Amino acid sequence: MLAYNIIMSDALVYDMASAPSDTPSVFVKRDYFSVLDDQNGQYAGNQSVLQLATLANSNRYMDFRGSYITMPLVLSMTADGVGTAFTPVSDNNNMNIGLKNWFGTVIHSVQVDYNNATVQQLTSFQSIFNAFRLHTTLSWDDICTQGSSIGYYPDSATSWGYGATVGLENNRNAILAATGAGNGMATGNEGLYQRQKSICFDPTATTDVDGATGSAFSTLCSASNAAAMYRSHVFKKVDGTASVVGTLQLAITAKIMSKHLSDFLGKLPLVKGAFVKITLNLNQSSATLVSDGAKWTSQIVNSPLGGVNPIMVSALTDGKAVLDADTYIVSVGVGRNAPQSANHPASSVGAAPLATSVEFRCPAYQFAPVFENAYISSPIKRFEAEDFYNYNIINQSGGQRLTELLSNGVKNQTRTVVVPFLNSASNGSASAAAFQSCFTTDGSTTSPVALGDFNLMLSGANVLQQNARFSYEMFMEQLKSTGSVNGGYIDGLTSGVIDQLAFENNYAYYVVDTSRGLDVEKDVPRSVQLLASIQAPSGIKVDLYCFICYKAEHAIDCLTGSRL
Repeated sequence: MLAYNIIMSDALVYDMASAPSDTPSVFVKRDYFSVLDDQNGQYAGNQSVLQLATLANSNRYMDFRGSYITMPLVLSMTADGVGTAFTPVSDNNNMNIGLKNWFGTVIHSVQVDYNNATVQQLTSFQSIFNAFRLHTTLSWDDICTQGSSIGYYPDSATSWGYGATVGLENNRNAILAATGAGNGMATGNEGLYQRQKSICFDPTATTDVDGATGSAFSTLCSASNAAAMYRSHVFKKVDGTASVVGTLQLAITAKIMSKHLSDFLGKLPLVKGAFVKITLNLNQSSATLVSDGAKWTSQIVNSPLGGVNPIMVSALTDGKAVLDADTYIVSVGVGRNAPQSANHPASSVGAAPLATSVEFRCPAYQFAPVFENAYISSPIKRFEAEDFYNYNIINQSGGQRLTELLSNGVKNQTRTVVVPFLNSASNGSASAAAFQSCFTTDGSTTSPVALGDFNLMLSGANVLQQNARFSYEMFMEQLKSTGSVNGGYIDGLTSGVIDQLAFENNYAYYVVDTSRGLDVEKDVPRSVQLLASIQAPSGIKVDLYCFICYKAEHAIDCLTGSRL
């Protein structure tokens, strides 16, 4: 192996020395075109529609793979009335609230239409599947360079806890010394803390210098500077008094890559004349929370579409939240304003100083003539994109053996993903469904629930030769290779952020590859049946959210945008 590596190194040195010093330009121009959605800043209907006709008429090659969506968000926390319990200015704390992993959790479902034909169907709970896809495809280098832009930093897998009152919790955003509790591993959720850092810049806060308190951040970047640059920041912070409601509000410019929302857009080649329409259904959630000053004691969550609640609130005693005993209201809204359904006290919340509308931004290219001729010499580009159906198995008991039909027939299947969550009946006595809780990461992770004797049947035939009985089998033989570069086969060149420790805690994604088989068989619809045992005590109720994935073939004329 050593000799082989030396030979490869020598060959690389020779190739680099022999390479031409200049490379011809493939493109002579690249611009970013932008399109606002149709809502004119009004998102009470929990929907955003992007009609991209102007891109089709630009006579440029559009790179939808490199496109992204900017979504203005307003994250708000107020007391439910006047009083001195909530004093974020005096406490100098902006980390009472945050968001779950990845800005895309704000999007419940996505439909993509291409030239007036639907190419990605509107399926509920797409954010759950898309979060799984990011966990299994992004590398740690991607997180270093993209994480703060897309609101992505993995939640710590061993920092979760469970209490009888509010159920699952993973909101301790302070890095703690390991104790005997939590198997000595409960050291705080670093992912939540890192994500909060990227959105809670406060111009009024003071900097820290060696041995002293420095000047305020506003010395170099004032609130008006941050607003002018559309930088995510704290824009309203008011101490509660006997006549004033305590308020903390963050204005966030969320960036969501199109390829992370839609595999079709991620595979679409450079194309002219294509009319694309994107419909986004939005998780604009709110919650009413009660604190006794040391811990959270209850929550009532309002999620209009029934999807993932994107909001997280920090722990009180072991986290960075500084809140006295009181009732609080938290919300996340798209646009400049908190959602009206949150019922924040009158005049307590304000309009954010950032953008008012969702915006689509797409690179537009102009080829150098010789390269354009080569590209359009075969104008029909063929590709495959993954889409999925969703089927949910609700309120199943721990210890129960499941034999559940997920679909009567799906052709060209690629994989099936099963995501377990605690049912609301088992997520504490005063809590919500796990993926709607403000106290845990569920929705962008799973609940820490294991499934044993796991298998799938396609048209009555087992996919796995033997049922997967143990957690290491499912991880090593199924999950580890899913979505990873080279299928995780080559050491030193791989991707994905889930290891076995994470899988055995709150990244318990159960995946089976269903793509293998003869070509003549793949085009035949096959039923999908789940076999599994819920490895939890009998009193625990579990929901399984299942995603049956399949590939769809597309042929596009890159010169005219026609879909064949």
